[in-house]
Amino acid sequence: MDEFDRKILEIIQQDGRITILQLSERVGLSPTPCARRVKRLEDEGYIDRYVGLLNPARLGVRLNVFVSIRLRSQTREAFDRFDEEIKYMPEVVGCYLLTGSFDYLLQVRVADVDAFRDFMRSRLTAMEGVIETQSSIVLQQLKATTEIPLNANG
Repeated sequence: MDEFDRKILEIIQQDGRITILQLSERVGLSPTPCARRVKRLEDEGYIDRYVGLLNPARLGVRLNVFVSIRLRSQTREAFDRFDEEIKYMPEVVGCYLLTGSFDYLLQVRVADVDAFRDFMRSRLTAMEGVIETQSSIVLQQLKATTEIPLNANG
């Protein structure tokens, strides 16, 4: 990966809908080599996918909650069961396996506190193996980005 590739990735992170012509102009390459580089970056897995980021508040999904989860057992089967079940919960927009005193950290997006209570009661705490949860409601989001810092690896 050279500086042209890094610049392409930086620009695509900011605007996934940019045309090859616009991208080539900003990077300083002609369109054909620029398109080849983008295709190679996609094929090699540097570009995972293109998405549109939606505004949760405009869609009525105003409550953002982080939920720490502790499982009864830390066996492979318990983790596999949890991993499989959590995939089918659309309210869970992020799920992270952790070190430390909790096993998982979930990011949950729902309409309001009532919806969160219903989710906790009927779905999350009803899961086999979940013995403890700790929730933190987001009061203000100060920073959120989908961009990966390309200079973070040294």
